[in-house]
Amino acid sequence: MCGRFTLRDSKRVQNEYGVKIDSNYNLVPGQEILVVSKKIEMMKWSFSPSWLNKPMNLINARSETLHEKPSFKGAKRCVIPADGWYEWHRKDNKKQPYFFHNRDEVFLFAGIYKKYNNENGCALITKEANNHLQKVHHRMPVLLKYEQARDWLNGGDLFQSDLSNEIEYYPVSNFVNNPTNNSINCVAELAKS
Repeated sequence: MCGRFTLRDSKRVQNEYGVKIDSNYNLVPGQEILVVSKKIEMMKWSFSPSWLNKPMNLINARSETLHEKPSFKGAKRCVIPADGWYEWHRKDNKKQPYFFHNRDEVFLFAGIYKKYNNENGCALITKEANNHLQKVHHRMPVLLKYEQARDWLNGGDLFQSDLSNEIEYYPVSNFVNNPTNNSINCVAELAKS
């Protein structure tokens, strides 16, 4: 599951997409995030099937059931620029946050979106983590390189990008646990003891 991510390189986002954003070290569900589909827009990170009376507020959709679950029927495809994400590893009764990144390069999450109550909302597509990353968490977002985005947007199921093998990670402090914290301290590597 991916419940937090970063998009810190505001200069690259402006150059690539023509959109001005603030650097963000702690994007959380329910916030407006940058989404690219047929157009570039800010969209709520919260997906709900249009037929529900009350919102479901999904933030992730499993790649394995994307084509089976009624919740995702009629969903449109999108990509979500990011340059890192967080996962929490549970050991004993403690949860240690880790920051995952590709040498701070911007990449894309595969996503879906749909309109609910006249507002578009999106979810990140997840898959089983590869051997390297599952030491921390059993799920991970589906990552795409820029050249793979068009295939994803046109309906190709690209759930196994080589980019997953290039991801590095390290432990960070519990500072990131507070969704109101949004600074470089969120991604600061914990000193090894």
